[in-house]
Amino acid sequence: MSGIDGFYWWGESPGARFPTARLKDDRYRNLAGLLTSDIQTHGAGVLDALLLVEQARGGRTDIEEWVGNSTSAYFRPDGVSITDLGPEPQTQRYSLGEVHEALIKYWEFLCPSGGERRSALEEWARSYRQEHPQTTDPQHPCLAHLPL
Repeated sequence: MSGIDGFYWWGESPGARFPTARLKDDRYRNLAGLLTSDIQTHGAGVLDALLLVEQARGGRTDIEEWVGNSTSAYFRPDGVSITDLGPEPQTQRYSLGEVHEALIKYWEFLCPSGGERRSALEEWARSYRQEHPQTTDPQHPCLAHLPL
């Protein structure tokens, strides 16, 4: 991963551990915030963000703003703009490839086992069906290359 060196759990006890990113390049701070503060520990949230990347890759320009706890993001065909929601907001732009790569690495970190990955995929599908009742069997567009 170009600007994110990896992820680790911060905290002593299992109930008080938080995902944290190791940055190699400070330019990736907003992307790390989207992952660790907004998606947090939700594998289905990673899948939601991967879906937005795939929609943007497909040319969709009307994707709604992603608003989380610490960032807001716009996914567009020419890249992703992520703004931190701190007192002095800063915006960084990333390529769709950079965001996709970071999301896959975060997916592998959050869901290290096949069972955890399948469970997150099932949770994502349940949520997708609730939002799109006409879709009875949603297939995630990254399924072909998603580590399961």
